[in-house]
Amino acid sequence: MPATEIEKKIATAKRYTKLVECYRGVLEDEDIYDLGYVVDANEKYILLHLVDDRITLNGYSVLHVSDLTEIELEVDHARFIEKALEIRKKEIKKPALVDLSDITTVLSSIDQHFPLMSIHREAHDPDTCWVGAIDSLCDKTVLLNEMSADAKWEGTKRIHLDEISRVDFDGGYETALALVAKIR
Repeated sequence: MPATEIEKKIATAKRYTKLVECYRGVLEDEDIYDLGYVVDANEKYILLHLVDDRITLNGYSVLHVSDLTEIELEVDHARFIEKALEIRKKEIKKPALVDLSDITTVLSSIDQHFPLMSIHREAHDPDTCWVGAIDSLCDKTVLLNEMSADAKWEGTKRIHLDEISRVDFDGGYETALALVAKIR
């Protein structure tokens, strides 16, 4: 799909708070998608408020617009999903103070307002993400204080900024780790 068509669909989804399916065929299988609401976007990044398979809101993802191969505005069962979220009193909202200007500000703004984030490098390591908090941020790399699946600090991991394909935060997993680790 041409970039301009994707950008138009992103703008429509954001303007009308439409449920969308975001496909990233270059990084994931063609039938894999992220389901959610576009709560912010610019020419580089899209910020999704995610809907999980239990039909509840489950955190946010920042994705590269350039990685999107399709964005579907007509989602199967959208009315059911929206009604279920409404009944559960789940409110679609943009997280305050998350800045999409560039990857450095994306990471630093998330780190300032949320205890943990998951960083993905899908083009280099598609089956792995690193969960943690920022130790330091430079022009080309981020040093992440890594947290284990047992909510214990494991040391640091250096990640090149240009390899980051996705950043997730405020989801059930990140929140559970932070609660067990007693962060913030």
